[in-house]
Amino acid sequence: MKSPLRRIVANFATALTSVSITLLGLEFGIRLFSPQDLGYFDSRSFRRNVSTSPHFVENIPNGKANFLGVPVVINSLGLRGGEIRTPRPPNTVRILTVGDSITFGYGIPLEATYSKVLEKLLNQPPSPVAQYEVLNGGTLGGSLGDYFHFLTQKAETLQPQIVLIGLCLNDIFVYSEAGGISEVATERGRELPLLRRLNRFLLRRSQLYTLSYARFKSFLYGSGIVDFNEVQGSNFLALAPPSPHQAQAWESSLGMLSRIMAFCRQHSYRLVVVIFPMQMQMSITDFEFYKKNYHLKLGAGTLSGEPQQRLRDFATTAGLSIVDLLPVYRTYPSQELYVRNKMIPSDPTHPSVKGNQVAADEIFRVLRGMIICGNDCAGRRPKPR
Repeated sequence: MKSPLRRIVANFATALTSVSITLLGLEFGIRLFSPQDLGYFDSRSFRRNVSTSPHFVENIPNGKANFLGVPVVINSLGLRGGEIRTPRPPNTVRILTVGDSITFGYGIPLEATYSKVLEKLLNQPPSPVAQYEVLNGGTLGGSLGDYFHFLTQKAETLQPQIVLIGLCLNDIFVYSEAGGISEVATERGRELPLLRRLNRFLLRRSQLYTLSYARFKSFLYGSGIVDFNEVQGSNFLALAPPSPHQAQAWESSLGMLSRIMAFCRQHSYRLVVVIFPMQMQMSITDFEFYKKNYHLKLGAGTLSGEPQQRLRDFATTAGLSIVDLLPVYRTYPSQELYVRNKMIPSDPTHPSVKGNQVAADEIFRVLRGMIICGNDCAGRRPKPR
């Protein structure tokens, strides 16, 4: 007669064997009838961290991938897109967009990013006087310190007349003096390192896991098995209830923005900051969705646009040009403005093709009055330098 312990072990082994056979069968079925791209979420071929501290993120020159279902090509200067001429050609007004995955175009074809849509708008109708060129300097996972690093490394070569910083509220961190995100700001992101390694391993090897990855992650967060606030909370610090850490992050982030401003003024680049809102700011319905389904801790200032107001107040004092997209985004259904597909069922951060188009339209409208007209609003184009 088997002991209770042996029966438990035997039953566990039987169950584990059954689950393993079932998963292997599903994996085989997916590979046979609905093959998945194991590189769908893999950015290693075009994105890296600088080897030296503070390990800024950058695009890999000449990198290529099919990332999130769209082709990604990085040119020899580390910009998304084709090769450009250096030095800047005569009769060319060059605008450089700098930002994170929003500016890069997360899951968006290059021609649908707000950079390229803006370029088309600026060049209609074509002018014999000046050609507009909008460069995409976005990098996945970037933040204000990375933007400053990018400008100090690349702006002199690229020679922009105008710099657009695509700022999302997940850029609000405590930054170190060197420009990296401080230990205090990132300690939560280091939770569950084993789970993160297992996640990367499975994404690169299992087509079944790749197919179910986003929904599985949503399940973990929604069920409370994994605390969204512990793993991703630092990305939503600007929307969280007030705290000393949040106040420190705002002070540090505005200080980093001041450094970017000083750099641009020193080099005679006109700086414009474009503020991208998050979906939980669109409506009370969106606000409650992320609180209920992801248990995200959101402050009352999320819906009132308090983070945007902080940035507008700073811009007024500092003499900084701002394009706040929150008002215009709220005139559209939020479901149209953020990336959604069968692999990404919910994303509160990254604009869709429609979201990029709305952003480009608003940037163009503001630029036309703020910069293109300059001191003479007769509609003339700026003279290239």
